[in-house]
Amino acid sequence: MVSSTASSSSWPVIIPTLLLCYFVSWAVYNLWFHPLAKVPGPFLARISRLPTFYHAVKGDRHIWLSQCHRIYGSKVRVQPNEAIFLSQQAHRDIYGFKANVRRSKSYKAWQTSADPNTALTIDPASHSRKRKILNQAFTEKSVKNAASFVMQHTDRWIDLIVADEDIVNEGGWSKSRDMSNWTNWLIFDILGDICFGRSFEIKEPGPNPIRAIPELVQNHVLFFYPILQSPIMEFFVWAKPKGIDSLLNMIAPPELKTYYKFINDSVTQRMQMEKEIKPNEESSRRDMFHYLCAARDPVTNEPYSEDALQGEAAMLIVAGSDSTASILAAFWFYISRNQTAYERIITEIRSTFHSADEIVSGAKLQSCVYLWACIEECLRISPAGPSEFAREVLPGGATIDGDYYPPGVLVGCAHFAMGRNEAIFGDPDRFRPERYIPSEETGVTIEDVHRLKAYYQPFLIGPTNCVGQNIAMMEMALVIAKTLFRLDVRSVPGEDLGAGHPSLGVGRRDKDQYQIVDAFITVHSGPVVQFRKRSI
Repeated sequence: MVSSTASSSSWPVIIPTLLLCYFVSWAVYNLWFHPLAKVPGPFLARISRLPTFYHAVKGDRHIWLSQCHRIYGSKVRVQPNEAIFLSQQAHRDIYGFKANVRRSKSYKAWQTSADPNTALTIDPASHSRKRKILNQAFTEKSVKNAASFVMQHTDRWIDLIVADEDIVNEGGWSKSRDMSNWTNWLIFDILGDICFGRSFEIKEPGPNPIRAIPELVQNHVLFFYPILQSPIMEFFVWAKPKGIDSLLNMIAPPELKTYYKFINDSVTQRMQMEKEIKPNEESSRRDMFHYLCAARDPVTNEPYSEDALQGEAAMLIVAGSDSTASILAAFWFYISRNQTAYERIITEIRSTFHSADEIVSGAKLQSCVYLWACIEECLRISPAGPSEFAREVLPGGATIDGDYYPPGVLVGCAHFAMGRNEAIFGDPDRFRPERYIPSEETGVTIEDVHRLKAYYQPFLIGPTNCVGQNIAMMEMALVIAKTLFRLDVRSVPGEDLGAGHPSLGVGRRDKDQYQIVDAFITVHSGPVVQFRKRSI
């Protein structure tokens, strides 16, 4: 009896001791025996996912990764099983067509169905098959046809920005506009029209339950991203199809359910329109959905199913709206606070075109070199995907920047860190579009520009690059050109939404830097600006 009592009383000591031994053994393995043991990095990050989780919760993980590169060099171990890289060669080795990698398991956490869309498919063979189908919808012809939808919505958006009832002073300036909201509304409506066959109309005045969707998407990623950087990531991915998904669907906000109903109804109606087209007739609506419906599996010659179309279209609108809207928000921040850049871009646009109707996708728009340089600079200084798109090394291993990495380890390159690489860009924290324009006056050569563009790839390269990059670039150029042709813009005195501040901490103190939140995609607020009709 005494022996049994003594044995029972020892358990409170044995359990903590066993746990301590486990964690010590885990730390010893990670520090000295793990395949990434020789890769430098913060001490705690080499033995735990807690640092990357902490910065994901704060929303400054992109800043932390950039600082890690400045401290530890071009390759850094940011969690026990992941290394990130800064070199151009590493980017090619990880994301190029010959890379022996696949998307990391964390992509599974974003899936909402058993058959994931192209952007979330992990298996390389399955992704390749799906991407070949999707590519058929993103031809030069489809991009050209999409431009008409962009122009239509942009013209209406500009009218709303400077509506007569919203002019607030004798100078003709509009009410203050939070450009994160306004660009989200515009791009969401454009992509709804292109991808679903009808606009969400959330830029229009009046109540609209779908207007909350861009914010709900942001809240969704802000919730999930820290989980995917936490120690419970693998458990979460495992448990998601086993009940967590159902629970999340039960507690989803009414607006989100309205959004998914809108998608389902739109896809069904739009497919019916395509089915009603008679043989040898041309579709009257050449939107992206038309090309998605026409796409065929190169092996089976089967078209997209209705479920697959819903998944692909939903993916395109979320990915496309976030990336384009975040870059445009950054543009309005920097252009409204840099008078020299502002004067140069409006001079270029207003001297190239003689009317707003003349601004279309084509040679004249392509000739606006400073406009395109501004877009390139915003893609660099405020990327839509600020941290790494993690890849898992497959059996056989991978050679990255000259070093071998075994199967199972995670690797990647962080766009924010690459865009702030001082060795490449010299003054990476400064908004300077001139770096992309060859000129004897500035000393920038064609070779310099080629070097920058070869190094920094905001849309990725290889088999998982952004399928809609041409449409995104066209959208941004048309929106900027049409807006600055018709309107003047200025920052609102005393309004610093989106700007850095000394109280915000490391990496966020510069008032001339647009601040973004890293949540896999970019979450942003501001800037607040005013517009007025241009006096001609």
